[in-house]
Amino acid sequence: MSKFTEVLKACDNFKKTTYYWDHNSLTHEENSIRNYPAPWITKTVELLKIIGGNVVVEIGSTRRELTQNCISYHNNSMKLESKDAPPCCQDGHSTYYWVREGFEVHTVDIDTMCKQQIESSYEHHIKEPIPSNLHIHIPQDGIDFLKNFNKKIDLLFLDGWDVGTDSFAEKHLEAFIVAKDKLSDIHLISIDDTDFDTDLGGKDKLLTPYLLENGYVKVLWGRQTVYVKNSELEKPKSSFFSRFI
Repeated sequence: MSKFTEVLKACDNFKKTTYYWDHNSLTHEENSIRNYPAPWITKTVELLKIIGGNVVVEIGSTRRELTQNCISYHNNSMKLESKDAPPCCQDGHSTYYWVREGFEVHTVDIDTMCKQQIESSYEHHIKEPIPSNLHIHIPQDGIDFLKNFNKKIDLLFLDGWDVGTDSFAEKHLEAFIVAKDKLSDIHLISIDDTDFDTDLGGKDKLLTPYLLENGYVKVLWGRQTVYVKNSELEKPKSSFFSRFI
């Protein structure tokens, strides 16, 4: 069985009811029952192990401090509903979870507060030194980082440029295009905040059609959308996207 087929098979048992929202009118109460990222992160870890991946580049670092309650929730998130999660876990805490699996993680953000939160999580809650497999690139622009990154990427996790900010969809597409020549032959692309169904769309508004037109297969969707590259389905780039290249 090919790794691509294994990835598809592994996603067959991912059963999470996804709710889609209007970002412009999302209330605090609605945000509390919105799908939390943990189940998607857990499954993506599984997929990354299937393809034998190791290098993770995360554009958009953890913004909230991790606690032991977060770790407990994450360990059981596939069986729990969002209402059972600590409120801070709406952030996802993805940086920590990529790291604890032993992957080589490069996390990038322009906000210095993210670095403070990561350091505080390890010092006060995990009570361990920052692991050697975690490389913190803060503050730094995600696209500038990708331009200068010189390793092959197995998982590109795109979670920067908040929905509603200037050119957020264009930035996520640009980040992928800058990184595409640095991606391993078998790799995953994951995008957070894709659970919006208005004209504004999610962070993948432009990236999703581009990936689908270029041989990627969507294997997970909802709060996060995850793609794997199927090299047998290469398609020509459309004229619409040529202006981004």
